[in-house]
Amino acid sequence: MPEPSDLGELVRTFRHNAGLTLEDLSVRSGVSVRALSDMERGHSRKPHARTVAALATALGVPDDERKLLLGAARGGRARPAPAPLCELPPDIPDFTGRAAALAVVTTALRGRSAPVVIAGAAGIGKTALAVRSAYASRTEFPDGRLFCDLRGSDSEPLDPYVVQLRLMRAVGVDVDRIPAHPTDRGQLLRRTLRERKMLLLLDNAADEAQVRGLLPDPGGTVALITSRRKLGGLDRARRLALCPLSDADAAAMLRAVIEPDATARPEPELERWVARLCGNYPLALRIAGNRLLSRPGWTIETMARLLADEESRLDHLSAGDLQIRTAFSVSYGQLDPTTRLVFRRLALVPGPDAGVAVASVLTELPAHEVGKRLDDLVELGLLMSVTDQRAGFHDLIRLFAQEQLMAEDSHADVEAARRRLVSWLLATARGAAGWFQPSRQAEDDQSDPQTVFYEPVSAQRWLEVEGENWLGALRLAFAMGDHSAIVRTVEALQPFSRMWVNWRYWPEVFRLSVSAASALGDRELSERHGRYCVRAEAARQAQGM
Repeated sequence: MPEPSDLGELVRTFRHNAGLTLEDLSVRSGVSVRALSDMERGHSRKPHARTVAALATALGVPDDERKLLLGAARGGRARPAPAPLCELPPDIPDFTGRAAALAVVTTALRGRSAPVVIAGAAGIGKTALAVRSAYASRTEFPDGRLFCDLRGSDSEPLDPYVVQLRLMRAVGVDVDRIPAHPTDRGQLLRRTLRERKMLLLLDNAADEAQVRGLLPDPGGTVALITSRRKLGGLDRARRLALCPLSDADAAAMLRAVIEPDATARPEPELERWVARLCGNYPLALRIAGNRLLSRPGWTIETMARLLADEESRLDHLSAGDLQIRTAFSVSYGQLDPTTRLVFRRLALVPGPDAGVAVASVLTELPAHEVGKRLDDLVELGLLMSVTDQRAGFHDLIRLFAQEQLMAEDSHADVEAARRRLVSWLLATARGAAGWFQPSRQAEDDQSDPQTVFYEPVSAQRWLEVEGENWLGALRLAFAMGDHSAIVRTVEALQPFSRMWVNWRYWPEVFRLSVSAASALGDRELSERHGRYCVRAEAARQAQGM
């Protein structure tokens, strides 16, 4: 009788005693001939316990010999440690916030039914959350956790064929057994992972095609993927889109980064101020904290003053090889020229967000073309989706877009686009406001705006949704000296202001028109708009605004 610890010899002895060939035992147990041969020759010393139990049943061994087989399997159950190239990175000791997101990810991993995708812009903290989730879920994955940086933001992302090889080597598959053909290699990877309870963390994925051949079957190993894209083409995936941290979590993260230096400990108000100037971006917060730690003479107030200047803010968010501008540049570099144009021109939008029509005016591209580009920018995390096909910038990405606009578009092109936008917004506002004039008839001509409204509901909706944009156009028109357009637009909007009385910007709207009327030398017009302004202020105060 072979030694109890020698599983391969035990299997061979029991098979011979039963008068079975490898093929016979394969048919009875459901274990492949290749796997049986590898086991008996000692090439596979650590088969799954379920496999050994199936062999014991197929061999018909008595209970004591069955225990011998299972004991030999348990003796070899310890899996080899992952190869260094697939080792999970260290957890981040000052990881802060994301409690709700962490709960969502760990719960989804526990279900093992589908891959989990963490998506978001560069610098938003995807990898940090994924790694923390991996450590928080370690008891769920007794067979280990593997990590692979897919380098999806590089000019040449990692070939999935190479990743398959690395992963199989990491779980102990002999290199001589790894097939050369990609399909066969993918099947072997899935079969290998199916019998294990592992976590596969695929970081920084470029697209669906890069990860599709790496995904395990449901039930055993589960994949956790991070990507700047949402990877909408992956079937059954659970997705979590990350946004900047909350104000409280951002301030807490900044405090955690600089905590080792007691002299740099900020006051709460300054802490919140710096966090907001960092856009609540984890990468920007870490950079700001690291800069404070590396400059003993600086205080949190020093950092706040530096970051307060929008023109140089991205310059100051740089510490060694950590640069927020570089993180954004990588995503921008992946765009085609037309999508880059849309991204840059959206920096001219005066309000917080915009839709297809505004982007079309700025770029002079057809609406259907612009809509596709907006989707691409949202998918890559360079724009955040708002509502109803509208998108906007996070603060730091807006500054980056403005830089690209000044660097790549001529001054003449920028000014022409700005004037087109101002003219279109004011003309459209007048056309929409016309529906609320006392003498307005539905069949009245709307010759000014490019967007035509056929009923008051859509006109009202446009005026409210684009409110901060046409207000911004009024400000720009005043700076350009187009006082006549301001007075005409505000005069048209005055009846509508009595319907939308709770909008907090009406006093500013009428102050602009008073100043414009004065600049035109029209005293009577200035006095009339002054009365509009007084009524708007009174309405605002009456509502406690």
